[in-house]
Amino acid sequence: MLLGSKVTFVLLCVMECVRSTSVSPSLLQPPLTRVRIIEVEDDYDEDISKTTHAPQSPGVTTSRVIPRPCDYDPCVVQTTPCEKISALTGCLCPGLTGPEERPEPPKLREMKLDGSGEVVVYWCAPRSNVTYYEVTMKGRITPHIFGEYLRNGVIPGMKVGETVCVAAGNQAGLSEKSCTRYDPPQPDRVSLSAGIIAGSAGFLMLMSVLAVVLWKRRTCRKSGMGEAEGLGNPSYTNDGAL
Repeated sequence: MLLGSKVTFVLLCVMECVRSTSVSPSLLQPPLTRVRIIEVEDDYDEDISKTTHAPQSPGVTTSRVIPRPCDYDPCVVQTTPCEKISALTGCLCPGLTGPEERPEPPKLREMKLDGSGEVVVYWCAPRSNVTYYEVTMKGRITPHIFGEYLRNGVIPGMKVGETVCVAAGNQAGLSEKSCTRYDPPQPDRVSLSAGIIAGSAGFLMLMSVLAVVLWKRRTCRKSGMGEAEGLGNPSYTNDGAL
């Protein structure tokens, strides 16, 4: 009886030891790592929209500024180059060909006499890069050279009927020539026409004055004859004295 109790006590001690020393299956597994996921809102589209579309006040609209053409007349003497005007005001100069290309021919406008009796040639600049203008006359060798900003030049010694030509030049060469014949109006014909017109007008005025004078004289003569007949001797008749 005593032996059985001891055996029972020993078994209980062994079972208790095994229970105390046994490892839980959950302890044998590696620890679980929990990852915390934080959701971040994507504001990329909003940032782009905010940077590309600036907020505007109600009723206010933005417009694109379009550069205007420069106040440039190719037929007028240029006191200020168009490039300087464009740099100051932001305007657009007319399109020009580069200095490596020969200029287009200028346009010869007209020729007039100045106050001293010399002939002045007028021309218009081409849409090309020009550094000088050359004016020549047929039959003469020496040309007349003028600066790039000039649009007219005095040609001394020009005679009626001579052919005048203008060309534009740059470092690439000389353009084709623009030519015309110098045929000014004849002063004698102009004076004769003016004299005929003035003489005709004077003759008409003179005839009108003479007509008025003759009419007045005739009227006065008729009125004088009537008064003389009324003042005659009433006692005298053609049949004799009463």
